[in-house]
Amino acid sequence: MRILITILLVASSYLQMSAQLGVARSVDPASLGQGSILPLQGGRYQPLGNPAVLGMRGPTEVGAYVVQPFGLNDLAISYVHGAFHSGWGGLGAGIGYSGLNGFRSTTAHLAYGHALWNRLFAGLSLDGAFIDLSDYGHTSSIGLSGGVILPIREALRLGILIRYPFAITTQGKQDLPVSYQATLSYELNAALSVSVEWYQEEQFKPDFRLGVTYSPIPQVPIRLGYQSLLNQFSVGAGYRWKERLILDIAGGHHPFLGFTPSAGLRYTFLR
Repeated sequence: MRILITILLVASSYLQMSAQLGVARSVDPASLGQGSILPLQGGRYQPLGNPAVLGMRGPTEVGAYVVQPFGLNDLAISYVHGAFHSGWGGLGAGIGYSGLNGFRSTTAHLAYGHALWNRLFAGLSLDGAFIDLSDYGHTSSIGLSGGVILPIREALRLGILIRYPFAITTQGKQDLPVSYQATLSYELNAALSVSVEWYQEEQFKPDFRLGVTYSPIPQVPIRLGYQSLLNQFSVGAGYRWKERLILDIAGGHHPFLGFTPSAGLRYTFLR
């Protein structure tokens, strides 16, 4: 059972890592927008993903999270990440590290994006994941993502992403399925936004995701999320202090791991 749970976590982490690197990304854990490979938490639904993903400008930041599945005390997941965004053009880069007993994962990405005709934004991202399973050896994956972000109306945006991954395992080279994502995001007002996402990997069932963010005050967003593939629910709330420090708590329900709370902290370096 422990091996099965570990494999499920690795698979979920890889899926979420690929999702984070695109214009359409599922609910993140506690972030007010930064990317994470943690798959279980409620967070602000950000269809634009991590600003560095496709070269969109954003802050330079560092962050850390801890996730603890109930009933699996020795499987707590830790995650740290950093992102750098250049002061020119649309160049961005990021790196992250996560781990639990018998599992270590390092992810990184390099992206460049550009606005076209003062309306359409297009970008490319080169990303990699390096996974170490104590009983199964090492696995590395490198993928290329390409996507566009199209404002349909002032409050309505459409994001489309295609990711083509490659994998190298201990048994030799093995192709991974191509993934497709599309997200429609609508900001009803300054306090309320709704996003709907479709995620599809070749030879697998599609995953439909819903995210809602409500901010009773600008510093405190409350987030709800749902993913259809594994029937996952999530909720999260955060607090932003002086636009630099963000504290967040979140929790999700996973069909295999049960209730899974998390806590996160992120610091942003002002430009």
